[in-house]
Amino acid sequence: MDRPEMVGILDVEIHSGMHRTFTLDVEVDAKPGQFCMLWIPGVNEKPMSFSNVSGKVAVTVKKVGTFTSHLFMLGRGDSVGFRGPYGRGFEYVAGNVCLVGGGCGVAPLRPLKDKLKGHAIVSARTEDELLFADEFRESGFQVRIATDDGSAGEKSFPDRLLASLLDAERFSCVYACGPEVMMKKVMDLCASEGVPCQLSLERYMKCGIGICGSCSLAGMRVCKEGPVFRGSELKDTEFGVYSRDASGSKRRFEGGC
Repeated sequence: MDRPEMVGILDVEIHSGMHRTFTLDVEVDAKPGQFCMLWIPGVNEKPMSFSNVSGKVAVTVKKVGTFTSHLFMLGRGDSVGFRGPYGRGFEYVAGNVCLVGGGCGVAPLRPLKDKLKGHAIVSARTEDELLFADEFRESGFQVRIATDDGSAGEKSFPDRLLASLLDAERFSCVYACGPEVMMKKVMDLCASEGVPCQLSLERYMKCGIGICGSCSLAGMRVCKEGPVFRGSELKDTEFGVYSRDASGSKRRFEGGC
């Protein structure tokens, strides 16, 4: 489906002033970690990772700019353009796993709760922005919470919680999605412990189907070879060091998670 099809919005769940989940009137054969392109006529088209792939698909969105501000104006009964699914999703690994989500990066990990078992680290800047922690608990995951301000769980960062878990547990795989600086720390931790990891990346994207090259990272197209990469594929690349803007210019990451 490479042309947008207008589909209805069935439901909008408001998690906070910044986060909403939109359930769409469309079913596709998608894997956790894959994404779709959403189009608002007269506004723009943007990639969105699936937060539900069983039955009617859903996307969980953070309000960050013009496109998402217009999306937040839409509600049940409105329509958006949809095309997808695209990209490479997560691969299931049996055994004891750990999911590490930062902010809205928890959303692409959400469908894994029905396929895997183990631990989940759910983190956000503050308690109001925590996503899906209860759902992971209900699915049998052992959940640890981290908030930047200490308003819920531990006042810490997700990579620090992962470091403590790696001291106590042996994981068959670590799955992560969130700020790139956070994921780089997760990747380095896993490499030091010899634990495989799969990381879901977000990069500036235009076409979503591997043609324009705007999402290129070390010769790999995030929309095609990704958005999910193995840690070994990202070693010694610009991952976690630079992002790229709409012109393709490098922008160095600053600050923490």
